[in-house]
Amino acid sequence: MNQIKIGEFLKNLRKEKGLTQEQLAEQFNVSRRSVSRWETGRNMPELSVLVELAEFYDVDMKEIIDGERKSEMMNEEVKEVAFKMADYAVEQKSKLLILVRRISLVGVVLMAIVLGLQSVDYEPGIKSFLCYFFSIIVFVVLVILSLHTNGLLEKLAKRKNFVNGCKALVLIVGACVLSFVVKFMLVLVPILFMESTPYENQTGIENYDKAKILEEYGGDFSGEFFIFPDDTSKMLEPTFVSSLKTGFFDTDGYMILRGTYSEEDYEEEVQRLSAIECTVEDITIGVQYDEDSYALPAYVALDGYDYEYEYALLDEKNHTITYILLSSPKYVNLCEYEEYLKLDADEYKIKDALKQFTIYSRYYEDGVYIDYSDEK
Repeated sequence: MNQIKIGEFLKNLRKEKGLTQEQLAEQFNVSRRSVSRWETGRNMPELSVLVELAEFYDVDMKEIIDGERKSEMMNEEVKEVAFKMADYAVEQKSKLLILVRRISLVGVVLMAIVLGLQSVDYEPGIKSFLCYFFSIIVFVVLVILSLHTNGLLEKLAKRKNFVNGCKALVLIVGACVLSFVVKFMLVLVPILFMESTPYENQTGIENYDKAKILEEYGGDFSGEFFIFPDDTSKMLEPTFVSSLKTGFFDTDGYMILRGTYSEEDYEEEVQRLSAIECTVEDITIGVQYDEDSYALPAYVALDGYDYEYEYALLDEKNHTITYILLSSPKYVNLCEYEEYLKLDADEYKIKDALKQFTIYSRYYEDGVYIDYSDEK
């Protein structure tokens, strides 16, 4: 079948009728572009349209397919078969369209339910926002598909106000998306850069200097390291390890200081730990004593607040105290210090970090929290 030859034949038939492409398109309720594609051989009319063209031009369908006139016309019986084939094709197409309509309507309803559930349990964050954003896009696409398959989109498209409103909406949404992408990239690129920064590891008591640590990292942590001693002069055989990485927003990693005391100094240090307290907004919060969460009794200043932990483990038998700071702890980085972690690792899976225990901050139900500072 030579489509170019067929197209040329259709073009000649139209000219014989004295019609323009626009007039023919209007006659068959198609676009002028469709007629142009038929006559250039780029596309072929659907079977039902082909039968109507043959009847309109008063030619044989076989002549159209061959792209030239024949001396004999198709007999009525063959013509009837062709019409029945066209009717069958239309019927099959209608059944498929009904199925697509039903599926699109179900999709719209399901996506509306998904958006509702996401709105109820929405938690701020890049992942949550992206999921919600793309869910909205899918919902809009399904709505458009549903309108199109039900024949409503074409009717709405003829209304000028609706079209102008859609154009304005597209421009607004496009501007919002562009703004978000720019902001997202400005935040994401530094984060990715910081994520690739290696941890700075230090070992040895000579690397422990509380004042210097506070000066360098204090602004990144939620606490003031009240658990950690100011000096280690009274410790016997002290050890210190740290692994810290400064990120875009804060510092992740851990610090572990361990030392053994004489009996008298041990009692004095335990007394200091038990008396630790912090005043925030005229409310004084004392350190928390915990005998159940760890392998040893502990005094806790931070317990998951802002994904940070600050506590001291007490080994009364050996007069040893281990001071620990964890920031966004990752087990893979702490597996060799497992004896210093909580007995139940699942307790580190925190949903709302700002509602965890802390002596340094106060949290309010409306989402406002106030941090401790030396000025208070």
